[in-house]
Amino acid sequence: MSIAVDRIRQLPTYNDSDIVWIEWHKALKKVFGRKKANALYSLNWDAQNGYKSDANTSKLRDYLDDNGLKISGGVLGDTKDFFGGIGDYFGDFFTVGKYLGIGLASVLAISVAGLIFQLAFSGKTRGEALRVGSAIATRGATEVGK
Repeated sequence: MSIAVDRIRQLPTYNDSDIVWIEWHKALKKVFGRKKANALYSLNWDAQNGYKSDANTSKLRDYLDDNGLKISGGVLGDTKDFFGGIGDYFGDFFTVGKYLGIGLASVLAISVAGLIFQLAFSGKTRGEALRVGSAIATRGATEVGK
Protein backbone atom coordinates (compact mmCIF):
# COMPACT_ATOMS: atom_id res chain seq x y z
CA MET A 1 0.00 0.00 0.00
CA SER A 2 1.03 3.56 -0.58
CA ILE A 3 2.28 5.84 2.16
CA ALA A 4 -0.69 8.18 1.64
CA VAL A 5 -3.20 5.37 2.24
CA ASP A 6 -1.33 4.33 5.40
CA ARG A 7 -1.45 7.93 6.68
CA ILE A 8 -5.17 8.17 5.97
CA ARG A 9 -5.85 5.11 8.10
CA GLN A 10 -4.08 6.73 11.06
CA LEU A 11 -6.83 9.16 12.04
CA PRO A 12 -5.61 12.14 14.03
CA THR A 13 -7.07 12.47 17.49
CA TYR A 14 -7.75 15.31 19.91
CA ASN A 15 -4.25 14.95 21.41
CA ASP A 16 -2.33 15.06 18.11
CA SER A 17 -0.36 18.13 17.02
CA ASP A 18 -1.21 20.51 14.21
CA ILE A 19 1.55 18.92 12.10
CA VAL A 20 -0.17 15.53 12.29
CA TRP A 21 -3.48 17.08 11.23
CA ILE A 22 -1.81 18.92 8.32
CA GLU A 23 -0.02 15.79 7.10
CA TRP A 24 -3.27 13.82 7.33
CA HIS A 25 -5.04 16.43 5.20
CA LYS A 26 -2.23 16.31 2.63
CA ALA A 27 -2.57 12.52 2.43
CA LEU A 28 -6.35 12.84 2.04
CA LYS A 29 -5.84 15.32 -0.82
CA LYS A 30 -3.45 12.95 -2.61
CA VAL A 31 -5.94 10.11 -2.54
CA PHE A 32 -9.35 11.82 -2.75
CA GLY A 33 -8.78 15.33 -4.09
CA ARG A 34 -9.31 18.58 -2.24
CA LYS A 35 -13.12 18.67 -2.07
CA LYS A 36 -13.59 15.19 -0.63
CA ALA A 37 -10.48 15.60 1.57
CA ASN A 38 -12.00 18.73 3.10
CA ALA A 39 -15.27 16.93 3.79
CA LEU A 40 -13.53 13.96 5.46
CA TYR A 41 -11.25 16.29 7.40
CA SER A 42 -14.21 18.28 8.71
CA LEU A 43 -15.97 15.14 9.85
CA ASN A 44 -12.97 13.91 11.85
CA TRP A 45 -12.18 17.41 13.18
CA ASP A 46 -15.72 17.77 14.51
CA ALA A 47 -15.76 14.21 15.89
CA GLN A 48 -12.50 14.84 17.78
CA ASN A 49 -13.61 18.29 19.04
CA GLY A 50 -10.53 19.61 17.29
CA TYR A 51 -11.54 23.22 17.80
CA LYS A 52 -10.84 22.75 21.53
CA SER A 53 -7.52 20.94 21.04
CA ASP A 54 -3.97 22.25 21.12
CA ALA A 55 -3.73 21.40 17.42
CA ASN A 56 -5.99 24.38 16.64
CA THR A 57 -3.09 26.73 15.88
CA SER A 58 -2.80 29.65 13.51
CA LYS A 59 -0.44 27.51 11.39
CA LEU A 60 -3.18 24.88 10.95
CA ARG A 61 -5.89 27.49 10.32
CA ASP A 62 -3.71 29.21 7.69
CA TYR A 63 -2.96 25.90 5.96
CA LEU A 64 -6.63 24.92 5.91
CA ASP A 65 -7.69 28.39 4.77
CA ASP A 66 -5.28 28.07 1.82
CA ASN A 67 -6.99 24.77 0.99
CA GLY A 68 -10.54 26.14 1.13
CA LEU A 69 -11.46 24.96 4.61
CA LYS A 70 -12.31 27.29 7.48
CA ILE A 71 -12.09 26.35 11.14
CA SER A 72 -12.60 28.60 14.09
CA GLY A 73 -9.79 29.38 16.48
CA GLY A 74 -12.15 30.48 19.23
CA VAL A 75 -12.01 33.99 20.64
CA LEU A 76 -8.34 33.84 21.61
CA GLY A 77 -7.23 32.10 18.44
CA ASP A 78 -9.16 34.45 16.16
CA THR A 79 -7.78 37.47 18.04
CA LYS A 80 -4.26 36.09 17.73
CA ASP A 81 -4.78 35.51 13.99
CA PHE A 82 -6.10 39.06 13.59
CA PHE A 83 -3.11 40.67 15.29
CA GLY A 84 -0.75 38.31 13.47
CA GLY A 85 -2.28 39.53 10.20
CA ILE A 86 -1.73 43.14 11.26
CA GLY A 87 1.89 42.29 12.04
CA ASP A 88 2.28 40.76 8.59
CA TYR A 89 0.76 43.89 7.04
CA PHE A 90 3.18 46.22 8.82
CA GLY A 91 6.08 43.89 8.09
CA ASP A 92 5.21 44.11 4.39
CA PHE A 93 4.71 47.88 4.71
CA PHE A 94 8.17 48.37 6.23
CA THR A 95 9.76 46.11 3.62
CA VAL A 96 8.21 48.21 0.86
CA GLY A 97 9.25 51.35 2.72
CA LYS A 98 12.82 50.13 2.90
CA TYR A 99 12.97 49.61 -0.87
CA LEU A 100 11.30 52.96 -1.52
CA GLY A 101 13.89 54.60 0.75
CA ILE A 102 16.72 52.93 -1.15
CA GLY A 103 15.18 54.06 -4.45
CA LEU A 104 14.76 57.65 -3.26
CA ALA A 105 18.31 57.73 -1.89
CA SER A 106 19.56 56.51 -5.27
CA VAL A 107 17.64 59.24 -7.10
CA LEU A 108 18.99 61.84 -4.67
CA ALA A 109 22.57 60.60 -5.10
CA ILE A 110 22.26 60.72 -8.89
CA SER A 111 20.81 64.23 -8.71
CA VAL A 112 23.62 65.47 -6.45
CA ALA A 113 26.18 63.87 -8.77
CA GLY A 114 24.60 65.70 -11.72
CA LEU A 115 24.73 68.99 -9.83
CA ILE A 116 28.39 68.48 -8.94
CA PHE A 117 29.11 67.60 -12.58
CA GLN A 118 27.38 70.82 -13.72
CA LEU A 119 29.35 72.89 -11.19
CA ALA A 120 32.63 71.32 -12.20
CA PHE A 121 32.29 71.63 -15.98
CA SER A 122 30.01 74.62 -16.64
CA GLY A 123 31.46 78.09 -16.03
CA LYS A 124 28.07 79.79 -16.09
CA THR A 125 26.59 77.38 -13.54
CA ARG A 126 29.69 77.70 -11.37
CA GLY A 127 29.36 81.52 -11.39
CA GLU A 128 25.68 81.34 -10.43
CA ALA A 129 26.46 78.88 -7.64
CA LEU A 130 29.16 81.21 -6.26
CA ARG A 131 26.75 84.15 -6.40
CA VAL A 132 24.02 82.19 -4.55
CA GLY A 133 26.57 80.94 -2.01
CA SER A 134 27.84 84.42 -1.28
CA ALA A 135 24.29 85.73 -0.98
CA ILE A 136 23.50 83.06 1.56
CA ALA A 137 26.73 83.67 3.48
CA THR A 138 26.15 87.43 3.70
CA ARG A 139 22.42 87.10 4.27
CA GLY A 140 21.66 88.84 1.01
CA ALA A 141 23.94 91.86 1.49
CA THR A 142 25.83 91.11 -1.72
CA GLU A 143 22.57 91.12 -3.71
CA VAL A 144 21.32 94.56 -2.62
CA GLY A 145 21.07 96.87 -5.59
CA LYS A 146 21.48 94.21 -8.27
